[in-house]
Amino acid sequence: MPFLYEGNFIKKTDTWKVTQWGGPHSCLNMSITQDHDKLDSDLIATCVLGMIKEDPSLKISLIQERINGMFNYNISYRKAWKAKQKAITIEYGDWDESYAVLPSWLKHMQNHSPGSYYQICDDDFVVGNTVSREHRQFHRVFWTFGQCKEAFKYCKPVIQVDGTFMYGKYRGTLLIATTQDGNSHVLPLAFVVVEGETLTAWSWFLAHLREHVTDKDGICLISDRHASIKAAVANEALGWQPPHAYHVYCVRHIARYTPCKHIFDRNFDKFCELSPPVKAWIGKISKEKWTMAYDKEGRRYGHMTTNLSECVNKVFKGCRNVPITALVKSTYSRCRKYFVDRGRQAQREIRDGQIYCSHVMKKLRENQEKACSHIVRTYDIQRTIFEVEEAFDPMTQRGGHKWTVNLNERYCQCGQFTTYHYPCSHIIAACGTVSINFYQYIDVVYTNDYILRAYSAQWWPLGNDDAIVPSDDPWTLVPDPSFIRDKKGRPRSTRLRNEMDWREPSQSRYKCGRCGTVGHNRRNCPLQSQQGSC
Repeated sequence: MPFLYEGNFIKKTDTWKVTQWGGPHSCLNMSITQDHDKLDSDLIATCVLGMIKEDPSLKISLIQERINGMFNYNISYRKAWKAKQKAITIEYGDWDESYAVLPSWLKHMQNHSPGSYYQICDDDFVVGNTVSREHRQFHRVFWTFGQCKEAFKYCKPVIQVDGTFMYGKYRGTLLIATTQDGNSHVLPLAFVVVEGETLTAWSWFLAHLREHVTDKDGICLISDRHASIKAAVANEALGWQPPHAYHVYCVRHIARYTPCKHIFDRNFDKFCELSPPVKAWIGKISKEKWTMAYDKEGRRYGHMTTNLSECVNKVFKGCRNVPITALVKSTYSRCRKYFVDRGRQAQREIRDGQIYCSHVMKKLRENQEKACSHIVRTYDIQRTIFEVEEAFDPMTQRGGHKWTVNLNERYCQCGQFTTYHYPCSHIIAACGTVSINFYQYIDVVYTNDYILRAYSAQWWPLGNDDAIVPSDDPWTLVPDPSFIRDKKGRPRSTRLRNEMDWREPSQSRYKCGRCGTVGHNRRNCPLQSQQGSC
């Protein structure tokens, strides 16, 4: 059967031009590498809509791979990025309209979630040189759920705060306050979207956190050494100074921690001898701010970093790619699911007869095994003060240390009991000598009863969005036009870095392909200019 084709006769050249060929292609390269004008961002958005719905933080490279596999075309990064934004708009709503419906949705949420609180801070919206009476410009928003506030009563008195930037059409920063229950599960407490990690933004967030989330005293507040956070905490009017709260720092770049003071002092002195400049720098920071050994009351509960906040940031990473109302909705739905799952787990453990959470029970079993090899010596007639000697292991060259234990004062010289609030192996060994149940020295926050109470709050379905009563405000909330992201390409990282992120300079990773020297490429190679002059 002959191949079908169409063509046009060109009179000027006296030739035929084939415009459509019905036979098979004989090209050696079956991959079409150029872009196609018909394959626009609207079509691509419909093709990747399911992927965006599942993961709004989907990488642009994966969209490019998906389109290449479907159509055998390599689309540009910019077109894939535009398609992703359009897909997000289709699935999660328009970016500008999301600000307009934010007040009514938050009010609807508050009506269905007793104890929840929110506040929107807005400014005048200026059009030209005139202040619009029909619009208000979004500035900040704070929200917290009543269930999270109630759960904090049964969690560790530790709050970690951290910030992460927003993706999408408009710039912004999401600040999150996080805590942890007795079973080492992370629990978000409050959220805020602000213009950035400024002093006024952090002060606004911490003030609302103290007023609308918890009035508990003795809270350990953990954060990085951001100057804005330190300045906000220093304001006594916000309620984050002793005895209401104790501010300490994240030390994620310190490789090893020890709760024992004399061991820490010995190692710290050796460390300072190696680097006098480091000694001068770190000497300006109070040891109570960044060491476990000088955490006298054990307020940290062993938390030396802001990893809790980092975990929450990772969980809500996809939410940071969607419009603001969709972000707030996601925090509600994910917290609801989190509470239900953790509550069911606590119920199962209680039915199985477990009094304490599995995390602490595992540690206690390990400490019991160690206690079997300890030697205990009694030092008073009331049998409350002891000296506990660890057995020496010749294989590992460890052990042989002696520690003072005082049961009446709930003290062990090793520091672990004070730090973690459950018995170390030395406490267990001393209790075994005088036939005392060491379980009485476990903090109540580690009991399954407290875990169950933390997650027993009721969550309520919010229903269809069509049932939400529109806001009765005489104006419409609009985003800040100056916060719209640069349209030339993908968003750039806006993370604020400080000395905690410094690292030693390394050699350049560029290696010249012409002369093999590190530090430049072929374009800047000195040999190139020499050859050109010959």
